[in-house]
Amino acid sequence: MSAQDTVKKAIDAVNRHDASAFAALYDAEAVALDPQYAEPLQGREAIRKDIEDFFLAFPDLQVKASNILASGDTIAFEVEMSGTHKGPIIIPGGIILATDQRMAMRGGRFIRLNEQNLITECRRYFDIAGLMQQLGLM
Repeated sequence: MSAQDTVKKAIDAVNRHDASAFAALYDAEAVALDPQYAEPLQGREAIRKDIEDFFLAFPDLQVKASNILASGDTIAFEVEMSGTHKGPIIIPGGIILATDQRMAMRGGRFIRLNEQNLITECRRYFDIAGLMQQLGLM
């Protein structure tokens, strides 16, 4: 499996809302850095729980990847996400109740892979303020 295959499998798992398949692409000790969390997510189980919570918040979530670039053990790509906020967003500071608003946002991912092409580190970048504005919270 190539680095690009790993990304394609991750996108497919998200679009199928399969948290277990998504998490299986991560090393057991993987780290995910996300602007909504003060501390990185640590380990495959935390990453699985995070995407599961996102599926609850956006049950019609769909994702596309573009501009995929790979170099050595690192892969970078743009991501487009869209969905309707139908469930709670669970964040470290509390819960954002459903707004029934649509969101569409772009972001970026920088991923480091190990020799088995499992993700060991994921750095997520997206516009949280823009998301909150689309949900009518700003």
